[in-house]
Amino acid sequence: MTDSPTPRLTRRESQELTRQRLIESAAMLFAGQGVRATSLIAVAENAGFSRGAVHGNFSDKDELAAAVVQFVVEDLGPELEGTLNSPGSANDRLAAYISAHIDYCRREPVRAAAIIAAVGYLSRAAAAAPSYGERAIESVADLVALFEDGQRRGEMRDFDPITMALSLRSVLDTAVPAHPRIEAGEIIALFDHATRAEETPQ
Repeated sequence: MTDSPTPRLTRRESQELTRQRLIESAAMLFAGQGVRATSLIAVAENAGFSRGAVHGNFSDKDELAAAVVQFVVEDLGPELEGTLNSPGSANDRLAAYISAHIDYCRREPVRAAAIIAAVGYLSRAAAAAPSYGERAIESVADLVALFEDGQRRGEMRDFDPITMALSLRSVLDTAVPAHPRIEAGEIIALFDHATRAEETPQ
C-alpha cells in the first residue's frame, strides 16, 4: 500500500500560510524583545523566509504589528464572544468576559505579551496615523454593546460606553499580561463598581 501524495497548496493557500507563519514569528519576537527592537529581517529569518517574504505581505512594521494584534484578538475572540452571548445580567457577562481574558493571558503568555508590545507600539504611532484611534474604537464594539445593553436594562449606571470599554481593554491588554499573577476578582470588582447601577434604598 502506497501513501497518497500530499496535495499541493494553491498559490493563495501558500501565500496565506506564509503570512500566518510571519505573524506568529513576529508575535514571538515582539513578546521577547518588543516591536521597535525587532527588525523585519529577523521576523522573516525566524519564520524561515527571506526578507522579501515580509515585504510581500506587509507594507511596513506598523501593518505587521496590527496583524499581530488582529491575530491574538481573533484567537481569543470566540471565547470572549461566548461570554457576551451567555445568559445572565450585563454585570455577570462582564465578569465572565474579564475572567476569560485573564485565563487566556495565563494560557498563552507569549501571545499576551505580543499584544502588549504591538498595542503599545501602535498607540505611540497613533498621532501620525489617526485611523488607529478609529480602529481602537471598532475593536471594543462588543464591550460597548454590552454596556449599552446593561444601561437599557437598568443594570448599569449612566456613563460613556466607549470610554469605559477602552478603559477596560487597556487594563486587559496591557496591565494583565504584564502582571500574570493579578487576580481576576480585583479587576472584576473594579469594573463592576464602576458600571453597576446604584440600588435604590428600600
